[in-house]
Amino acid sequence: MAAKDFDIDDEEAEVQTKPISRKKILFFLIPLLILIGIGVGMVSVSQNDYEDLPSGNYNILKNIVEQDGQSYEKITVFYDLPEITVGLKSYNKKERPRLSTRISLELNRVEDVKTIETLIPRIRDAVLGHTIELNVEDVKNANGLYWLKEELLYRINLLVYPIKVNSLNFKTFEITNENN
Repeated sequence: MAAKDFDIDDEEAEVQTKPISRKKILFFLIPLLILIGIGVGMVSVSQNDYEDLPSGNYNILKNIVEQDGQSYEKITVFYDLPEITVGLKSYNKKERPRLSTRISLELNRVEDVKTIETLIPRIRDAVLGHTIELNVEDVKNANGLYWLKEELLYRINLLVYPIKVNSLNFKTFEITNENN
């Protein structure tokens, strides 16, 4: 009996692969692409639209507003300025009243935060320049505080134009006396 030599190449030549039909490819590929599309869509919808913005000291409030039968999203941004401390005028030489305040600016667009952050030195200078001329009697009651708020809002809006600051909110407002 003659021994038959086995050659690996011969076995591979004998095994023929059948090509996969296009119908089978489409049967598996289309649902896979649909699942990937749904997954990407869900991730993009669930993510915050404001990821590329600076990580400053601000909060975003989203409201659904209905107008003329249509509803749309209104955004309000509250940007917190750093604490500002300034000495007030005093007629008594022994007392040195100091005003410490934290202010929050109300904006309409999140994109304005970056501009406000670059203008903080000017805003701080405007607040200091105005409040340093005040005395305790000017800001100790509600009318004085309202007047100060309106005056600072006017000055800040002049500085940050074309950005519009809708409102200025005092987070803290404290007057202390230092004795010599």
